[in-house]
Amino acid sequence: MKRLFALATALSLLVLTSGIWAQDTLPAELTAQLDGLVTITENIRGLDTLIPVERRFPTREETIAYLSDAYDTDVSARQLARLEAFYRVLGILPANASLRDTYLRLLGAQVGGFYDPDTRIMNVLPMLGDDVGSSLSISEQIIFIHEYTHALQDQHFDLTRLEDPEIADSPDRLLAALALIEGDATAAMNLYTQTAMLNDPGIAFALLAEGALSGTLLLPPDTPEGLGRELIFPYDSGLAFVLAIYNAGGWDAVNAAFDNLPVTTEQILHPQKYLDGETGISVEGLAMPISENAELLWDLSLGEYYLREWLRSAGAAFGASRAAAGWGGDRFKMWQEQNGDLVWSLHSVWDTLEDADQFAEAIASITEDNEDVVELPGGQGLCWPVAEGWNCFAYPRQFSLPTTFLTFAPTMEQASAPLVSVGA
Repeated sequence: MKRLFALATALSLLVLTSGIWAQDTLPAELTAQLDGLVTITENIRGLDTLIPVERRFPTREETIAYLSDAYDTDVSARQLARLEAFYRVLGILPANASLRDTYLRLLGAQVGGFYDPDTRIMNVLPMLGDDVGSSLSISEQIIFIHEYTHALQDQHFDLTRLEDPEIADSPDRLLAALALIEGDATAAMNLYTQTAMLNDPGIAFALLAEGALSGTLLLPPDTPEGLGRELIFPYDSGLAFVLAIYNAGGWDAVNAAFDNLPVTTEQILHPQKYLDGETGISVEGLAMPISENAELLWDLSLGEYYLREWLRSAGAAFGASRAAAGWGGDRFKMWQEQNGDLVWSLHSVWDTLEDADQFAEAIASITEDNEDVVELPGGQGLCWPVAEGWNCFAYPRQFSLPTTFLTFAPTMEQASAPLVSVGA
């Protein structure tokens, strides 16, 4: 089973081993409808089915029960704690929230279907009651198109590649790959929906009646905003990315993207960078003063999307997207001390001086009303108190590329020490 590296991952990649009907016991009328939808999906995507795909229709209760058990048996406590720490330092997950419990609530409210590359089984949850009956409703048809697109992707491009540690252990890279996968399936289901409504305008009213045409995902009211945005990102930003790739070269270009997966969320947010072959600049991580027993939890590129999320949570919500948009590359490192304290550093480079200036302006907006801001010697950096510690920021000018540093530690001395050493 796929590991739960990100909230969005489970919506299309988790496996369920039981369902209401196996394929060979489906009613004849339903089987005929499904076969027709298979042909439609193949025509939309221009991809043939290479191996018959097993189709199942589990209830929502069965799905949630299975996923709850999967969390407890298949995801190690260390994995979950590590990811929770990542989300918390970025402000995506509140300090008192459980990622497991929050995820299951989100899934219970939103999941409509999923496909598992390991078993090659696709699942569609009945939208109206627990029994799919002898035919799919229009919203169930749309979900079927989406999930069958995943089956075609897997047969032609091998979705199990997402288990590669280079992808699976990098939240930014995984989210970028998911954006291609989910954006492609969302494009296919949208094309089907538009065609269906052109052929039968009454379908729009049926979708409204089934709650599938609201234009937004109806997340539980207690959903942390950051997790909600991450859930939606592969679908809406992924759709925009796929449309840009399609406009540049049709389905052949989209298919080629599966052989050359996007590697940063910057490429998803700015598709021309993907088309131009622009990837993140390699950056050395900034060392922090930590104890010999501190555990290194993360050492990777944070990426534009997650930098934007940190800016939002830190208080630069209005300009967060603009301030992160000039991202050129970074290295994020996070340690955990034996007493549970977290320490992290972010060394970023920017496309232009103007981009670095915009990020510095966003930091200034975060700290402008804070009376406890402390300037670093030399005037190129500052520190300010936050929950459970201190953030420090430096924008030294002596580097060949526009460069900024951001740190967090329980004390100002610990957070500021590495910035002084780089000339801030």
